[in-house]
Amino acid sequence: RYHVDMDQAARVVKTAQRCLKQLARDWGLEYESCARWLAWAATLHELGLDIAHNQYHKHGAYVIENADLAGFSLQEQKLVALLVLAHRRRFPATAINELRQARIKVIQGLAILLRLATLLHRSRSSEELPSFKLKAEKKTLSLVFPKQWLDAHPLTRADLEQEADYLAELGVKLVFH
Repeated sequence: RYHVDMDQAARVVKTAQRCLKQLARDWGLEYESCARWLAWAATLHELGLDIAHNQYHKHGAYVIENADLAGFSLQEQKLVALLVLAHRRRFPATAINELRQARIKVIQGLAILLRLATLLHRSRSSEELPSFKLKAEKKTLSLVFPKQWLDAHPLTRADLEQEADYLAELGVKLVFH
């Protein structure tokens, strides 16, 4: 009904889960359940584009939260909608802070991974991403690419610089090279 680009969604799912694999232990995330949540949110993250390009993440979150999604409870729909809402632009800290304390850390972590995955696929290219390393230490998140990769992808570098500003609002320092 909403014409989601399934090829793009699959790329984002794959990269988000690749990021999760690297950070699950560091962030104390249970891999299997978190991989499912990431897959659902990554598959639906562009759903709002069918409504409008401007603020499509908000449109998508609204549809997900209010649609009749078979197999999902209302609480589960709300969590997927929150991840979709959080996948770009300013972080919806107020909405996330309304969750139970135990879920805040998990949803915040998954949202960061989804944000990185969508950012890395900004070009919508089917070209494979290079091998990259993701490491978390305290409140620092390090993203390391092969030498010269970021030089060859200046728009991705610019998006990562913007993302570093957004994550800084959460107290997370994003370092990349």
